[in-house]
Amino acid sequence: MLPLFRAVIVWSVLLATVIVPRIDPPARTAAAVAVTQLSSYDRQSVVGQVRAQRVQAAQDAQVLAWVSELRQGMAEYQAQLQAIAAAKAEAARIAALNNHPPPPAWIGKIITDAFSPLGMDAIVWAMRIAYCESRYHPNSVNTSSGATGLFQFMAGTWSGTPWASKSRFDPVANAQAAAWLYSHYGPGRWTCQ
Repeated sequence: MLPLFRAVIVWSVLLATVIVPRIDPPARTAAAVAVTQLSSYDRQSVVGQVRAQRVQAAQDAQVLAWVSELRQGMAEYQAQLQAIAAAKAEAARIAALNNHPPPPAWIGKIITDAFSPLGMDAIVWAMRIAYCESRYHPNSVNTSSGATGLFQFMAGTWSGTPWASKSRFDPVANAQAAAWLYSHYGPGRWTCQ
């Protein structure tokens, strides 16, 4: 039995010192690195796709917001055009009652807006006075009296209105001041009828 034991020991030493060190490591270590690199690439690819989808979604949302804003702006613009057309038609109708040409649409709208709270008769009166005083020109100046603007305000009269801080050449302020004077003192402040 001793020879058998000696043979087992010799073979064990031979196996441990000569054969085992020459055995190549398993190939799966290299394969694990390749799989890890592939997984890293896949993760980067998925992250890139998610980022691209988020960017695209944000751009789509921005485009939808712009479309909505554009539609709203177009609706407001159409409403303004309709209001100007209505004011122009009303000014032409009122001017026909007064036997003079109608004002430009924007002037007609300014006068109508200022005098409409006072009633239709006030609007007709205002159209007639604005034509008589300035021929609807908001930059008119009477060289002999110094009266200025759409309704030809004198400096002293203008300073007594709530619009004294504004220019007499401002047609909106001029028409509103005229409506204010008309409502407080009647039509007698103007001699041009």
